[in-house]
Amino acid sequence: MLRIVDESSYKFNNEYLAIIAYAYVTFTALFLVVSPKLSKKFFSSYERLSPQHKLEWNTRVTSTVFSLVVSIVCSYVLIVDKALSASPLLYNSELVKTNISIVVGYILYDLTIMVFNYGLIGDFFTIFHHFLSLFGYYNSLAYSVMPYFANFRLIVEFSTPLVNMRWFLYACGYSKDSIHFFLNGISMTMVFFLARIMTIPVYWFKVYSVLDSPLWTKLKYFRHLMVVTCFFLDIINIYWFKKMFKGAVVVWSANWQYYEKYHKTQQIEKLKSKLVNNFVYQSTLNGLNLVANPGRYIGIGFMERLSLPKIAADIFRVSKETESNETHSD
Repeated sequence: MLRIVDESSYKFNNEYLAIIAYAYVTFTALFLVVSPKLSKKFFSSYERLSPQHKLEWNTRVTSTVFSLVVSIVCSYVLIVDKALSASPLLYNSELVKTNISIVVGYILYDLTIMVFNYGLIGDFFTIFHHFLSLFGYYNSLAYSVMPYFANFRLIVEFSTPLVNMRWFLYACGYSKDSIHFFLNGISMTMVFFLARIMTIPVYWFKVYSVLDSPLWTKLKYFRHLMVVTCFFLDIINIYWFKKMFKGAVVVWSANWQYYEKYHKTQQIEKLKSKLVNNFVYQSTLNGLNLVANPGRYIGIGFMERLSLPKIAADIFRVSKETESNETHSD
C-alpha cells in the first residue's frame, strides 16, 4: 500500500526536529572533538598543519562521514522502495525524511562553521549552494512533497569523499606529480561526473514525466521551488565540474608528456647499452682472433679489423640483427 499523503497532511512533524538537532550536535562534536583527537593519533601530518589547515581538515573529515551516510541511505531507498518512484510528488517515507533531517542538520552545522570562520574557509558558492539546498530540503521534510526528487539529489554526495581525499593527500605532503594524486584526480573526476552531471538528465526526465499529473498543479509554489532550486544547483555543479575537468586534463597531459619523455629516455639508454655491449663484444672477438691466428692480422688486414669505421659498421650490423630477431620473436 502506498503511503501517499493529501493536503491535510501538510503538517510538520516535530519528531524530525529532534533528528535535525541530533545531527547538528553530532557533526559539531565530530568537528570539534572526534576528528582532532583521532587525526592527531593516526596522522603525524596533522600536527604540522597550520591552524587554518587543521580547521579545514576537520571540516573535511566531517563532510566525508556525512556524505557516506546519506549517499548509502539514499541509494538503499532508491533500490528498495519502489513505491517512492511510483509516487514522486507526494509520499510519506520515514527513512527519506530521516535522511533529509540528517542533511538539514549537517547544512546548519556547516553554515555555522563557515560563518564563524568565513575569513579562513568561507566560500560564496558553497554558502549559496547550502541555502538553496536547505530551502528545498526543509519544504520536502515539512510537507512530504517531492520526496523522490529530494532523495535523488543526495546521489551527488558520492563524489564528496574523493574530493576531500585530494585535499588530504595535499595536506599530508604528497607531491602533485605522485601516482596518488594522479589516481585520485582521475577517479574524482569520473565519480563527480557520474554522480553530479550524468544524473542531471535523469532527474529532469523524471520531472518531465510528472508534468501531466493532477498533483502537479496542486503543488502550487512547490513545483517552482523544485525547478528553480535544482536548476541553480545543477549550474553550480556544472561550474565545479568544468574547473575539475580542466585540472584533470592538465594533470593527464603532464603525466602523458612525462611518460613519453621517460619512455624515449629508456629507449635511448637501451640503444646506448646495446652499442656499448656490441663494441665490447667486437673488441674482445678481435683480440681473441689476434691471439689465435696472428698471421691473418699482420699488416693492413690487422689495421682494417681494428679501425673505428669497421668496428662501428660491425656494431650497427649486430644491432640491426638483434632488433630484427626481437621483432620476429615478438
